Formats: sequence, structure tokens, C-alpha cells
Amino acid sequence: MEDAQLPTPHNNLFHYAFSHATAVRSLLETHLPTNITGILDLSTLTLQKDSFIDPRLRESHADLLYSVQMLRQGESQGDALVYILLEHKSQSDELTCFQLLRYIVRIWEQRQRDGQPLCPVVPLVIYHGETAWSAPRSVEELTGVPQELLDCSVRFSFPLLDLGQVPDESLATDPFLQSILNLLKYGRRRDLADRLERIFQWLLEHGETKFRKEHLDAIVVYIMATSVALPMETLTMTVQKIFPTQIEPGSIADQLLKKGREEGREEGELFGRIRLLQKLLGLSQSTDEELITKSSADLDAMATELQAQLRMRMT
Repeated sequence: MEDAQLPTPHNNLFHYAFSHATAVRSLLETHLPTNITGILDLSTLTLQKDSFIDPRLRESHADLLYSVQMLRQGESQGDALVYILLEHKSQSDELTCFQLLRYIVRIWEQRQRDGQPLCPVVPLVIYHGETAWSAPRSVEELTGVPQELLDCSVRFSFPLLDLGQVPDESLATDPFLQSILNLLKYGRRRDLADRLERIFQWLLEHGETKFRKEHLDAIVVYIMATSVALPMETLTMTVQKIFPTQIEPGSIADQLLKKGREEGREEGELFGRIRLLQKLLGLSQSTDEELITKSSADLDAMATELQAQLRMRMT
């Protein structure tokens, strides 16, 4: 994986994970109603390069769009497309329904400009907040439309995957997707350490070594950017335990292990955390000479401030 350019860690992990069609297929098969998946040829899932987010919101929102062919009598219909719109939320957003509706209208407008017919768009929101989703999931609920006006009002609702309300083992059948969804579920919780080994074990079960190494770097970057409570020592030891012989030289995971070996003392651990946080924020990284003159309290305050800057970007 290339050096992470992270306007928000959640968006970066979301885009990385769900740019893999196999993971998206597993997601849809597990979490969309069977009456929807039953008419889709999921083997034809194709990632679309366009984003339909307002450019002003691109740093704080993320979407991914896939096309998929419809099935008719068991055969794909090349000219009958459905779009699958994936969106993630870390907070229960009151205007999510309106936001999705705007995306769908923009998709239709683009197809119209391209001389293409309008087609169905199926959204799926992946929610990984710390409390249960409470915002409206339909236009009717959002606008408070009275019963008498329903027949002449816009009607739209969206499927929601609330990770906190689904048992861990039921989140996915694909090991890579399991690791990602469990990481999103527990990434900001204080009990992440209890699940970390299992998250990495799912990753180890992924069959393709090349992608497994990329996945590991993506997960390590995400944890460093989002987890306040997890000590770097715990992360380092867990990576070394699960992947003792599969760390790519020069990778982020390799850098993490080297820092863990070379800087085992408390100040050294903080040095590594500060530098990685600076990297994630796109800042120049402090040298040993710059950090070694600071007290433990100053280093703690510096790491806390950098962590706060990343968390601000996620909200």
C-alpha cells in the first residue's frame, strides 16, 4: 500500500476495503435482503470511478459506487444495470437520507448527460458509531409528512448495517471483510485489545499473500490513527505474534515492529506514536534530537494533541 494520505482515517479504510469487489460481494450477500440479491448477478460487480459527493464535503464524507447486471431467468442482462451505492457513517446523522437522495439524483443526472437511461440505485449505509443508529431512515420520517400527503410525496428509505447491533461472527463470511467490519466496530472502543488478535487472525486467513500484506498495512495505519486506548506495545506484540514471518520489509507493519524493538522504553514508544501520527496528518516528522529534549509530560501532550487533530477530521 502506498503511504497513506488520510484526510480522515475512516474514509481511507472504507475506500481501501470496499474497493475490493470480493469484499463488496460478501457484504451484499450477507446484509442485503435476498429479494434484492436474488435478481443481481454479483459476479459482474464493477467499481465506478465517479464520486457524487459535493466537492466541499469530500474530506468528511465518502461514497463508493458499483454497477451490477440484473438477472433475468438466471442469465445476466448486460443492458440492465443496477447501481450499488455504499456509504459509511461514524455518527448517527439526521440528514443521511437526504444526503443519499442527493447522491442518487446526481447519478441520474450524470447518466442523462451521457445519453444513458436512468437505472435503479440501491444504497447501503455501514454505520460504526458507539451507540445504536437513531436518525431517520426514510424521507417520510425525515420530513414528517402526514399520511394524507404520502401518495404525492417523495418516498425513499435506505438499508442500514449497524455494526454494533450485529454479532461479530455474523458480520461476514469473507475473512478480509470480517477483519475490516470488526475493526470498524471496535476501532475506537477501549476493548479493542481484546479483539485485536482475532481481527488479525481473520486477515491471516485471507488466501492471497500479496493482498494480505497490503491489508495489514491498512489496518495498522487505521488503528494508529483512531485508537486512543491501545498501547503501541500491544499492537506491536500482536502483529509480531500473528505475522511472525510475513512482514514486508519497509512496510508500515515492519516499521512498527522495528520501533517496538528499538524503542521499547516509554519515551521511545511515544516517539513512534508521535511520528506516525505526524505522518498520517501529512506533517514533517520530528527527529530524535527534537523529541529527546522533551519531558514525558510534554511528549504525552504532543501525542494527545496530534490524536485530537485526527479525531477532529473524522467527525
